[in-house]
Amino acid sequence: MHRPTLRYLVALPILALALTATACGTSSPAGTTPTTGDTGTSATAPAKIGGTLTMYTPNEQNMLDALLPAFTDATGITVNTVTAGTGELYTRITNEVANPQGDVLFGGGVAQAMSNSDLWEPYVGANDGDMTGIGKNVGGFSTPYQADGSVLMVNTDKIGDITINGYADLLNPALKGKIAFGDPTNSSSAFAQLTNMLAAMGGQSSMDANYTSDAGWQFVQSLLNQTGGQAIGSSNEVGQSTANGEYTVALTYEPLASNFVQAGQPVKIIYPSEGAVFLPSGVEIIKGAKNMAQAQAFCDWIQSEQAQQIIADQTNGRPLRPGIVKQGVPLLSDIKTLQEDSTWVSANRDTILSKYQAALANVS
Repeated sequence: MHRPTLRYLVALPILALALTATACGTSSPAGTTPTTGDTGTSATAPAKIGGTLTMYTPNEQNMLDALLPAFTDATGITVNTVTAGTGELYTRITNEVANPQGDVLFGGGVAQAMSNSDLWEPYVGANDGDMTGIGKNVGGFSTPYQADGSVLMVNTDKIGDITINGYADLLNPALKGKIAFGDPTNSSSAFAQLTNMLAAMGGQSSMDANYTSDAGWQFVQSLLNQTGGQAIGSSNEVGQSTANGEYTVALTYEPLASNFVQAGQPVKIIYPSEGAVFLPSGVEIIKGAKNMAQAQAFCDWIQSEQAQQIIADQTNGRPLRPGIVKQGVPLLSDIKTLQEDSTWVSANRDTILSKYQAALANVS
């Protein structure tokens, strides 16, 4: 299990940062002054408001190292981070509901956040109007900042002559016991893989029907039989254990897999031939957050041009702001993608997980 760690970042010198004003009438953090940019759109230049922000996050350290010092530069806000798996953080937030210790959850799927809407403060960030379709606020409380795609990561030293182009190839008997998969009840990326598999293998004409189809769940059962019902505790462990050669192939997500590729590990990324779902990851302000202005400032900043360019240039995430180009990854137009019915998935998350647990109990 990924253990929580606490990281303290020290405020750095001031940098000015332009942010667009909110399109939905929600107030920006105290101390901001409206301005008008050359394009005629409203913008805000946040004062260096200072203070602290306690961030709960499942994100990998290289993303935090790239983004958080720049955020501190821009706002004067010192960030304390608690890192753990998504499921562990949700448990923590729920247990602390009477006395919140965190201010924001940075990372995890928006669909999971929607299924736990009672945990969040309503807030629409100042840059929401400038984001792409899947980068716009969800539910009035979730601020998307990057798109994560479900992918397969293959260890090139272990694969031999086995061909893997998509999900169907994972049922090759030669891969039994050699597939790393997380726990969808505890990991947002594993849950995204589960719904991606159902969407890709369900064989139905309407997307919501794929999530309940016999074909989709028969595939899930067959895959779990291949894994022996073994679920790995965190997404990082799924990737690391495959890069280390403990497994031959991992069901993971694009930014994490890209980390291992760029680190020179013997792995390659496969975009499932049946179709990959790309979903937004979000920031949510925890209900009753003690540092509300700082939490709102982070929601504003993470969608700014500066933050989105850092995501493109210094992390393996796909930014969601138009005009920010990420080098070294295939365009979504060059990948077969599927459009998840996020509303249905969010409303039926518990049902999906119950069916998964039933399949797990039937592993042969």
